[in-house]
Amino acid sequence: MLKEFIKHIQETTQPQIVEKDGATFVVYAGEAPQQIRPIISHPNTLPLHSLDALVKLVRTEASKAETPLYITIPDHLTVRCFGQPQPDARFFRQVYYEAKATDVPGWGEKVQLGFEEAQIAMRTRFQETTDTIYALKLLSDICCGAKVVYNDNGIATTVTTQKGVALQSNEQIRPIITLKPYRTFQEVEQPESIFLIRVNERGITFTEADGGMWKLKARQTVKAFLEEQLAEEVVGNNVYIAL
Repeated sequence: MLKEFIKHIQETTQPQIVEKDGATFVVYAGEAPQQIRPIISHPNTLPLHSLDALVKLVRTEASKAETPLYITIPDHLTVRCFGQPQPDARFFRQVYYEAKATDVPGWGEKVQLGFEEAQIAMRTRFQETTDTIYALKLLSDICCGAKVVYNDNGIATTVTTQKGVALQSNEQIRPIITLKPYRTFQEVEQPESIFLIRVNERGITFTEADGGMWKLKARQTVKAFLEEQLAEEVVGNNVYIAL
């Protein structure tokens, strides 16, 4: 009797494996069933650093898959390529590639620089526009002035620069200018932003004044670039591109 009792205890405390509705559960005595989820083998997401690399891989590799591909631009520095959920892999969605713009200089919402530093930034961190040239000339005039007088009335700033003893110029600074800092993938046109500029004895301050709308413009520009480069795949419904 003792031997049979011990055997009964052992049998009732052993976990039981139960199959139900295509799923596998392990059942322990007195506990809630726990589902056993299979380990899904899949390739790791491939990190990329350019739109060119993404386009080439989509054309030559990912577009050969049986299901359509989807490309999204979640922010101005990221493009992600993934497939449909796979029923035989518990609806796992494979992300094939993720491109990151990691080599762009960027530009903050508010940046204050000395006059010479700002001159360098205008040439190295911006695509050229009419207002870039205007800002460079303004900074050059201020740097060259032996004497600089500032008059800020809250709406605009007037700068008086004096060279030597005879030459003197008095110019009102435009308070709003449009610039194109490098802030997204360098293969596309950089988005414009409106900046409020202020000048004082310490330097010049650029304050972003478009409410961050340039980020949406950057994503739209990247989307248009990919639609052009992958036009054949998009027309054939093999690739879908969305913001």
